[in-house]
Amino acid sequence: MRTADVFVNIPVKSIAKAYTYCVPSALSFVDVGWRVYVPFSGRRVEGFVVSTADQTEKRDIPLKDILAVVDDESWFTPEMLKAAKWLASFYLCSLAEMMRLFMPGKSGLKITLRYAAKNDEEGNALLAMPACRSVYDCLCREGAQKKTELKKKLPAFEDDLDHVLKKLLRHRLICREYEATKREVARYEEIISLGRALSDADMQSFRRKPAQEKLLRFLMEKGAQTRTALRKQHISYDTIRRLCLTGYIKEEKRRVLRDSYQNAQANHADIVLTDDQKEVLSAIIPSLEANRHRKFLLKGVTGSGKTQVYIELARHVRMARRRVVVLVPEIALTGQVVMAFKAYFPQDLVVIHSRLSLAERNDAVLRVRRGEAGVVIGARSALFTPVENIGLIIMDEEQDMSYKQDESPRYHARVVAEVLAKLHHAVLLLGSATPSMESCFRTKTGEITFLSMPHRVGDVPLPHASCVDMRKELRSGNRGVLSRALRTLIESTIQKGEQAIIMLNRRGFSTFVLCRDCGEVLRCKNCGLPLVFHTNGHLVCHHCDTHEPVPDVCPKCGSRRIRYFGSGTEKLEQELHALMPAARIIRMDRDTTTAKFSHQNILDAFRNQEYDILLGTQMVAKGHDIPNVTAVGIISADAALNVPDFRAAERCFMLITQTAGRAGRHGTRGNVIIQAYNPDHYAITCGIAQDYEHFYEREIALREELFYPPISRMVKLLYQNTDKEIAEQEARAFIDRFREVFKSQAEEKGRMLQQNQIIGPSPAMVACFRGTYRFVVLIKTRTLAKVQEFLREEGLHLQTNVAIDIDPITMF
Repeated sequence: MRTADVFVNIPVKSIAKAYTYCVPSALSFVDVGWRVYVPFSGRRVEGFVVSTADQTEKRDIPLKDILAVVDDESWFTPEMLKAAKWLASFYLCSLAEMMRLFMPGKSGLKITLRYAAKNDEEGNALLAMPACRSVYDCLCREGAQKKTELKKKLPAFEDDLDHVLKKLLRHRLICREYEATKREVARYEEIISLGRALSDADMQSFRRKPAQEKLLRFLMEKGAQTRTALRKQHISYDTIRRLCLTGYIKEEKRRVLRDSYQNAQANHADIVLTDDQKEVLSAIIPSLEANRHRKFLLKGVTGSGKTQVYIELARHVRMARRRVVVLVPEIALTGQVVMAFKAYFPQDLVVIHSRLSLAERNDAVLRVRRGEAGVVIGARSALFTPVENIGLIIMDEEQDMSYKQDESPRYHARVVAEVLAKLHHAVLLLGSATPSMESCFRTKTGEITFLSMPHRVGDVPLPHASCVDMRKELRSGNRGVLSRALRTLIESTIQKGEQAIIMLNRRGFSTFVLCRDCGEVLRCKNCGLPLVFHTNGHLVCHHCDTHEPVPDVCPKCGSRRIRYFGSGTEKLEQELHALMPAARIIRMDRDTTTAKFSHQNILDAFRNQEYDILLGTQMVAKGHDIPNVTAVGIISADAALNVPDFRAAERCFMLITQTAGRAGRHGTRGNVIIQAYNPDHYAITCGIAQDYEHFYEREIALREELFYPPISRMVKLLYQNTDKEIAEQEARAFIDRFREVFKSQAEEKGRMLQQNQIIGPSPAMVACFRGTYRFVVLIKTRTLAKVQEFLREEGLHLQTNVAIDIDPITMF
């Protein structure tokens, strides 16, 4: 008997082991990496085969059979499976959780739940209750029903339906029925072609059948055609059907692969590489030619031509018939990178990101599996595309926070990229104008090779940057969002026919709403954070997306003296319209980019000079190369410094440097004005000077003193419970066990060097979310593997009340 160990694809943390099933003879081809349907807990679910074995011993309990296969071939390549196993162990999650990431939409199946009546109602008193009787009779009469269908058919019991169904299930009067269907909806088209070669004699026989003759001559001249194309030639389906019966033509179905970027047109001029670009290429290409795994960090100032380096390396890899994965941090940047690569690889690339439909992502994956595309571009999820024979992984803007997933499994794309690059013997290239402290630190230790491009293409100078002290502006009577210097810069820029970008890292109209009588700030009922006012008349929580109407009176004291404080992108847009009525302004933030290609449409309109000012949040700060932009304004540049996080200064510096880099990239020197209330902070002064080295020296000294990454590694534990005291007590109990174990280990080895620190518990930034209290415990360590082993021994990775985050990017 042949058996298979299968991880079921159910997003439940406690299901962290494989289950053994029997492989029936009809599915003898099933092996490691296949997706299968298996019976599990009374339902048919999807699972992943992780191992197989031949068993001769009889078992006390007979095994259930695998029901069917999901695909026509193995889904997971050996490299994908090895990567999933390593990552699951590293991030302390189940293998199924990690393997789910390697599929578009995390599952190839849609599970449908229906309720069905059982024929054992005799003598059951529960059915004397009107609601129970009505639901039961409906199921007997109509057959198995979904809950939504029952609500429509029994509107009188809609509010109590959940309670009624639970009662009926408990008394075994009804049962659950599950149905699994493939979520992917493939699209096909009919292709009509000649069934055999036609002689003159054959064509003579159709002289009295003009419609059929027309179709045959059209196919002889144009080749195979879709039915839609033939309809445009006024050829009826009846004509096609009659000729199919004779065998002169044949009709076949062909799958249509959807691609939202297929109509994107791009042209490239002959590029003369700079000396910096040539040096970088000469350092990396030998490793590509040797199929040797190496890691490189490319620090290139904004406008230095990093994208062209990526393209040249990709061309080299494709010539060797290996494949390339290109990562960008934000969907907003994808379009620009796609256009740059499309000019060189017009039919050889696919794009994958979460804004595409599941069908489009499935079709992109199919193109990759067929070998029809050798360049994969996308956000972090593109890493999980089943790409074989990878030669190069490029991670642009590697410092960006978007590469970290904030839900389980909480992976960082940089870690996944390193694992895959190592398994494929590929080169990993990290690119940035402002590399993360972690990556730069690893170049100092020799783990990553450092490369630099310190000059802009064409030796265009970096923009002139200056800082406005907003405290002085306030003292001089200017209470607006814009300083006088920035207002003057924007006006002069527009007068010259040039464009400006203004970045404010707050969306909405107002940052909070306050009662001036009692001081009450209107807060979200779910998470306790201040609600933000939007001009559509709603208060919105930017954490959990709760929407509430604006109250007429203060909910605490009843006063009507409610006032809006602070400023968001909507308010800034309103102020700009008031100050410059003739200026054409377009806003790019989360509220204006909900549609599929809204990011790209906004940027294209701005690039085509349909607008004078692009106003937005961090979306406008990175990667965009718009020739006519010569002015940049950064509002509240030091707001990030007020966040209680050791990375606050790093984020502030990066934001200033990246946003300033959008100005003056094509000839004319740009001007940047930075508005701040703390202009003397080293993150701001270094950002103005674009001085990464000085910033790194100041920041790494602080990190070393406080034992923060990259000097140490960090683990964040989030304890959650509806009872505040229990959540805090569990966190404190864990801290006591941790200190006891690691103190004894340190004493055993007699080491004085600090190895581990544990901090907390402290309330999370969102201390209570939908009735659940949350406490944070932080571990700083030089021995991450030992800490992971301890967490595993404690069983924390199986506890539903604890979220584990390895290498977190936020402390709270």
